[in-house]
Amino acid sequence: MTLTDKLTQPVFIDGAWIRPLIQGGKGVGATNGASAGAWAAENAAGTIAAIGAAIGYDKNGREIPYSYTSKTRHGRFEEMLELSIKGCLLQVDMAHAARKDQGRIRINFLKMAGGSTRVMRDVLSATRLPDGTNKIHAVTMGAGLASEEDAQICADSGVYLDPIISSVMALKVLLSRSFKHWKGRYADVIGAVVYEDPWLAGGHNGITSRENPDAPQDPYERVKALRKIMNSNGMQDVAIIMAGGVWYLRDWQDWLENPEIGPIAFQIGTRDLLTKECPISDEWKGLLFEMKEKDVVLNKFSPTGFYSSAYKNGMMRELSDRSKRQVPYAQEFSNSMNEPVEGVGVPVNKYRISPDDKTKVDAWIAQGFSTPIATPDNTIIFVTKEKELEIKSHRAECVGCISTCKLSTWCEDASKKFSTGKRPDPRVHCIRKGLQAAIAGDDLDNALIFSGHNAFMAAGDAFYHGEDGGVFIPTVKQLIERLTTGD
Repeated sequence: MTLTDKLTQPVFIDGAWIRPLIQGGKGVGATNGASAGAWAAENAAGTIAAIGAAIGYDKNGREIPYSYTSKTRHGRFEEMLELSIKGCLLQVDMAHAARKDQGRIRINFLKMAGGSTRVMRDVLSATRLPDGTNKIHAVTMGAGLASEEDAQICADSGVYLDPIISSVMALKVLLSRSFKHWKGRYADVIGAVVYEDPWLAGGHNGITSRENPDAPQDPYERVKALRKIMNSNGMQDVAIIMAGGVWYLRDWQDWLENPEIGPIAFQIGTRDLLTKECPISDEWKGLLFEMKEKDVVLNKFSPTGFYSSAYKNGMMRELSDRSKRQVPYAQEFSNSMNEPVEGVGVPVNKYRISPDDKTKVDAWIAQGFSTPIATPDNTIIFVTKEKELEIKSHRAECVGCISTCKLSTWCEDASKKFSTGKRPDPRVHCIRKGLQAAIAGDDLDNALIFSGHNAFMAAGDAFYHGEDGGVFIPTVKQLIERLTTGD
């Protein structure tokens, strides 16, 4: 059997036999109903991004950004949820119409996103069809483990829940906690398990405290161990979706019809960006052809506290440099912390630092990084006055887009008065502002460009070389045809 024959063999995912090709579930405008529907129409699985789902598009096809009127964080949070639901319903209708009764439509929620369970409940309820089925076939959920409530909402709506996990440990916890009532019949609610490799995938990565972010592990061994746990829990027929690092499927052919791996499908994230149906800007698509190996970096600048993988542009470099301009401080004079910080507008004796750090700090101040900002870890970083004002504005404009935010200290728990109670952390970015800048496409050097680590392969892939010497951007149909050849 040829590789193409193997790649055309259907896999049972989310209640149907489909191609082993899954659209990556990117967020904030990078995956929408039109692109998801195009994947489903090829009898593959399309994935709508619930986070930041577009509520409409302008005459140039770019999404209309959310706008807020409330002067309070909680008020803006409620507005965001209403807009998110509106956007999700629009995108689901678009995908449902485009799928032509083929494939599967999935919708991707991030557990860490603000109000995700609430939005999911309302969206699944509103997309239920008169015959008891749903326009959505599955919910995928990552950036945190799905809860028992999430699983029950999906089951009640006749929708599968496909958990996104990055380790065997995460799956064990998930089965014992979120799916405990389905023990022995997990396949009733789990339509597939998405293994998102923490060293290869773009966006947020599930590296645990037991794992070394600088020491990538072989995905084959991790997925083999995952299958072993699934088999011991009666999930022999539940497919695993390999996510992260998938470019040429010929590189993964040893995984096909392999009893150690079992039923397998492949998630296509970065390559999906380079399709005509993908709604990202032409500027962003062009940037992918400029990326070089190791241009995508694993970092911990996300306000979620998770590691994430993003393109190392000006924004990432500034965040990295910002953290390097950091020293411990004390508020009280001591033998070891006895030097004052003499930045612009800094009250006398507000910060005390060590003599060893004094030389570095004075040099930073001389370079224009004259404003110290305290972190939650008893350190101070040094930034320009303009950057300090930007950081403050991001905090002030917070809409609660994630359930707990290290930058703004937002927490959606009303019992905690919508605050984490911790000091704001100026070493992380505003994820909403960064992703919105990417969608706008006006200044990608100062935008948050989440990307898989194999994005650099676009430049050398002959598929994207046009006959006229320019760049060729395929349709989803053309991409899927290409993938099925192994290339």
